[in-house]
Amino acid sequence: MSTYKDFYKSGLTQLDFKSEKIDNLLNDILKNNLKDEFKLISKYPGSYDLRPNVIDYDRAILAALKENNIKEKIRKTTLVDYALFHVQIRVVESNFSYMDWHRDTYTYDGKDYGKMPNGVKVIYYPAFGQNPKPRLDFLVGSNRVTLFDRRNDMSLLNYLPRATVQTSDDTALLFETSGMHRVVPEEKGDRSIRLIYNFLYKDQIIEDHSDDELHMRTMKLYEEL
Repeated sequence: MSTYKDFYKSGLTQLDFKSEKIDNLLNDILKNNLKDEFKLISKYPGSYDLRPNVIDYDRAILAALKENNIKEKIRKTTLVDYALFHVQIRVVESNFSYMDWHRDTYTYDGKDYGKMPNGVKVIYYPAFGQNPKPRLDFLVGSNRVTLFDRRNDMSLLNYLPRATVQTSDDTALLFETSGMHRVVPEEKGDRSIRLIYNFLYKDQIIEDHSDDELHMRTMKLYEEL
């Protein structure tokens, strides 16, 4: 795990993360073996999110955060006591990038987009014992600089280095959502799955989402881990 200084500069790092229960659960979902009353619903072309929510699907999903000491790892890496805001499980079967180069939080042409201040995400891309495959490209250091409109901001692709995050059975990606990143397309005929934990500041969640039962409950359950 990198130091907080390294993370501040680059915007991403890998955290130790391992759970046989999570692997089995995700493998079942990938094979469309879902529990009753849960479905995979398309959100973006070629991608499907678990509905109605993830935290009620299985206790292992939040327990894995405690088992892998993710709360402390995030705090040591970011120097922030983030709160858990949302959890997603997403299946992807698109041979084009359903989410090409973008930021989750940014300002273009004087207009703000996304959650401000930005948060962080922890994403687990299981390999299921297979050879590593690319899942996400990240523009290293783009979390520290944003240009004033999309056309100029995209020019950073010509100057900053890229890092490719691959599947793994024992690590998860931690990254700043203000950094520029893209989903790597699937190979034709393939489909994959990822477990996504979304973190924001606690006061930010309370101020912006106090009327959202799911987000507030997610935050509370994480606090109790």
